[in-house]
Amino acid sequence: MHRLSFIIPLFCVAFWGTTAHAFEPRILSRSDWGADESLLLTTAEEPKSDSTRVPTDEGNAIAERVKQCQEAQQLYPQEFRIQSTARENARGEKLRWPQSYSPGVRMLVVHHTALAIRNDPRSPVERVRALYQYHAETLSWGDIGYHYLIDEDGTIYEGRAGGDNVVGGHAYCANVGTIGVALLGNFEVEEPSQIQILSLQWLLRHLADHYNLDPEKSITFHGESKDVIVGHRDVVHTACPGYFLAGVLNQIRLHVATRNISERVTFPPPMSSGYMDRADERRQERLLSLNRQPTQPTLSPLSETELTVRPGGQVQASVIFRAGDSAIQNRARIASVVRSNARIGIWQQFGDQNLRVRTDLLLPRMVYASEVETIRLRFQAPTVPGTYSVDIGPVTFLLVADGRRTRSPTSEPVPMTSTETDRINTPTPGTRRLSSSVSSASLASSTSSPLIRIRLSTRETGSASCSAYDLTSLKTLYRGTVICTMVEGKAALINEVDLEDYLAGLSEEPDTEPYVKQRAFAIAARSYAAFYLDGGHRKFPGMPYDGNDSPARFQAYGGIVFERDNAKWLRAVRSTAGQVITKDGQIVKAAYFSSDDGRTRSPAENGWKNFPFAEVFSSKPDPWCTGLSMAGHGVGMSGCGAKAQAKEGKSAEQILQYYYPGTTVLELGIRN
Repeated sequence: MHRLSFIIPLFCVAFWGTTAHAFEPRILSRSDWGADESLLLTTAEEPKSDSTRVPTDEGNAIAERVKQCQEAQQLYPQEFRIQSTARENARGEKLRWPQSYSPGVRMLVVHHTALAIRNDPRSPVERVRALYQYHAETLSWGDIGYHYLIDEDGTIYEGRAGGDNVVGGHAYCANVGTIGVALLGNFEVEEPSQIQILSLQWLLRHLADHYNLDPEKSITFHGESKDVIVGHRDVVHTACPGYFLAGVLNQIRLHVATRNISERVTFPPPMSSGYMDRADERRQERLLSLNRQPTQPTLSPLSETELTVRPGGQVQASVIFRAGDSAIQNRARIASVVRSNARIGIWQQFGDQNLRVRTDLLLPRMVYASEVETIRLRFQAPTVPGTYSVDIGPVTFLLVADGRRTRSPTSEPVPMTSTETDRINTPTPGTRRLSSSVSSASLASSTSSPLIRIRLSTRETGSASCSAYDLTSLKTLYRGTVICTMVEGKAALINEVDLEDYLAGLSEEPDTEPYVKQRAFAIAARSYAAFYLDGGHRKFPGMPYDGNDSPARFQAYGGIVFERDNAKWLRAVRSTAGQVITKDGQIVKAAYFSSDDGRTRSPAENGWKNFPFAEVFSSKPDPWCTGLSMAGHGVGMSGCGAKAQAKEGKSAEQILQYYYPGTTVLELGIRN
């Protein structure tokens, strides 16, 4: 769809004004908000028509709507006419939802997403991505139905791909010739923010100008007189766009028509009590209307289920919970817990605390539809040797208590590996977790993440004095501490930061890449950095730093700015917290690169002598990259191959096993 080419500013001017141009919102393109463009593609065209794609805010009475739509198509066939249809993108790849184009745009339709945002811990961009995932994947549409979305901060997001006049999927039987704009929130129970309304008015005015629409005039649509700017309920029977937004549409129309788009609106008084939020119920109805049974919550192991531990000792494990098609509330009981011996101790990580598990496993936070939560557990075996079992819902863990008894067994668990619960959108069952000690000087000797010192060479100007740098400003761009010191006669900037926070700011795998690929690279990048934290493997011997923010010297590092703008990458880092690639108890220097011509290169081919575990990096066929040119050294994991394998459905662990055969993924610093 068009990218509002007439809009120059891409920043947010967050103030209220009295003139028509005092407010201009921030615009995020699909690439800016991290839309996974692979969801647009398929090997077989989806059978559904544009008229059947209806967003999540619809109610029931599906059969009656189908009948009415069929009648409208017979009576007003010209209003359903498509000018053209693109079934492939510019690269010749087949589109899952062909991009059809209307001869023109006649009406602007306002929606709400019907999902309340108050008490929702997710950031706005995370909620936009989740909605995109739901439309494109869960409902099998192949894209998001709305043309634009507006969050509570007034930021505008580009929705449906395709350009000007592309047909969306926002209003059943009214998609041709219309543009759908959805505001994040459920405006049956909450008011839009005033800045959200300002952005809506601004966008509607520019869309009216762009498509040559007069908001003061009415049109005839499907035989009825309609305003140019309407709510979803004006074209189909629905509560959308909700009580509060529908109640100010007349004010919005007036402001847009008179170009007073910086004027606030006055919301109607709250409805009387008794409203019930039916978002989950409508979601269930929609799935049933698509001849698909709703997906039920599932629980599966994320670690090995047979755990060896000393009698009286403790061992860690993890399970992964998927919410299915409905949201699950915080502290909900998600699985019963049955022990074979009453002396088995069980704790689960709950925020930053360890919660003793009695008869039920609890959900540590609210999980939304199709979302996944990793739950970390710790078991304490009885002091008598033997094999014990713990059933957590459908998952059975076996505790093999063997060896010398632990002295003075404690009744409280040692700290969990991470104090932050993983929150990921795509599960990767089979991730291996370290559940026993690793005897290696290379592995961290404590449960906390080690510190790493990174030279910020890309920030340096070659000055011979530290006074040339504004350290106060620099400290706002990086986590940890930033200092300036003299190195070889020149001022050097060094960021000392927790290894996990460093990984979060690593700017090598932006959110335009598949999430599974990001997870694979997070593990490899952590392994590469952790390898050089060993005193015997110094990358820069004799220097007061471990790495460099230049990709030519070490790894590309962007700090807080990259972390903030790439939430999916941040989830990839957090979901793999502490995981490194190992062989024989040693961290592997997991080299990786961008692309090759169909095969990887061995260290010897690159002239790298005495490369550790060279057998792991032997040349391998890389058919996913055939026809591409070499970009990088060619040793280890290729970006092109990892991306293609992720799109094929491979897990991060499977990708790593292909490029680093014979290795094992373990966690830094986990000990019994």
